[in-house]
Amino acid sequence: MKFGVLASHQYLPSDDLAERLRDLWDLTGRAADLGYDSIFSINHFLGNLQTPQTISVLSRLVEVSDQMTVGTAVLILPLYHPVHIAEEFATLDQMSEGRLVLGVGAGYRRNEMSAFAIDKSARFRQMRESIAVIRKLWAGGPVHHQGEFYSIDGEEVCVKPRQLGGPPIWIGAGGDVAIKKAAELGDAWIVPGNAPSEGWYESRIAMHDAALEMVGKTKDAREYPILLNIHCADSTEKAQHAVRPHIEAEYFKYADYPQLRFQRDRFEFLWNSRFLIGDPDHVAKRIEWFRSLGVNHVVARPFWLGFPHEKTVASVELFAQEVMPRFR
Repeated sequence: MKFGVLASHQYLPSDDLAERLRDLWDLTGRAADLGYDSIFSINHFLGNLQTPQTISVLSRLVEVSDQMTVGTAVLILPLYHPVHIAEEFATLDQMSEGRLVLGVGAGYRRNEMSAFAIDKSARFRQMRESIAVIRKLWAGGPVHHQGEFYSIDGEEVCVKPRQLGGPPIWIGAGGDVAIKKAAELGDAWIVPGNAPSEGWYESRIAMHDAALEMVGKTKDAREYPILLNIHCADSTEKAQHAVRPHIEAEYFKYADYPQLRFQRDRFEFLWNSRFLIGDPDHVAKRIEWFRSLGVNHVVARPFWLGFPHEKTVASVELFAQEVMPRFR
């Protein structure tokens, strides 16, 4: 089983952004030294929190992450032109010497779609076409493409990726149709950590695997990454007391977006059933359950709004020392 860190670089408007980013670079270096396998950045525009942009953040993460996989979880693909992403991520793949993953999603925030003049109802079609164009460009040679959204007439990228055929493309999805599309279009499905109902993981992972079979793919050797809120301390009571105000503040802030109101309305369910907050035994038991469903790459979100850096570091260290070895 692999373990990673979600660099959820969202900060309060009052935070000193340079200081918070220094904390992030420090955390990444420590995670690399502790044996974590991956580090992933996030992507939003025009948000209600300070959110530095993902390509800029990735370029720094590549430098400080040693041999960890570096990627996005996720980049909102319809907000970018595929030529831009093909060239930027080919450059990052070269900078990282082939350690890059491009994780993408269709997006959900209306204000982002409106600002970029994206038809929200067409965003999944646009994402599908964009992935196809990126793969063609990464394959090498002139690309001829006439589609609904993009037109390329015999052009080729001037920077080719380090990895043959380009970095793996992972797709974040939570809706049933999108999960099936992730199986069809992606090299992995990024499983969401905030499933809002009992039985969701069992049924959706089975749905994804059936969709893989339908398109002639196998789940053998396939990565099943999941994004989970994780904090580890020497007692479960201590861990939950330290973390709850910060997770609650961030989730309630996110619930300002209509699609995420459930994060406020169902917070107690999420707190009791979806967050891995506790001592090493408690956290390991929850990870074992996810492993039994087929998950094999846990990406831990280790900090939230206003959470002290030293507590994040302590958790990441304890998790590496007491939990990760049980799954390797």
